[in-house]
Amino acid sequence: MVSRMRPSTPPAARVLMAGDTGDVAAIRSRLADCDPNATGLVFIEAFNAVQIVPIEAPTGIGVHWVFRERPQGTVAPRGQSLVAAVDAWLDEWMRPEGGVEISIWLGARSSDVVATFASRLDRELAAI
Repeated sequence: MVSRMRPSTPPAARVLMAGDTGDVAAIRSRLADCDPNATGLVFIEAFNAVQIVPIEAPTGIGVHWVFRERPQGTVAPRGQSLVAAVDAWLDEWMRPEGGVEISIWLGARSSDVVATFASRLDRELAAI
């Protein structure tokens, strides 16, 4: 039932952003432009925890850092940790039911791993 006492308000925007430490300025800018009631998630890939910097985001948007350096002392290829995190999130929250409308922004495009994933994601979204 729609109340005539007050206008209905559209739901807040939902966002998914992903990039690496080179994209921090762009991510901060995009977060600053978000609706204060927006919800979503930001993934940022860094070499290790030393590269973490403060990121302000609306209350409903979480910021998660993923690292290339592994506890075993190995290092993942650039973009691999980021793609794994984004793909896992999409699997959990958006596939196969289709999820909800969401705005997706991917940085780190100079990584071949991310560029390949972005192309695959573009094809997947176009097929929906």
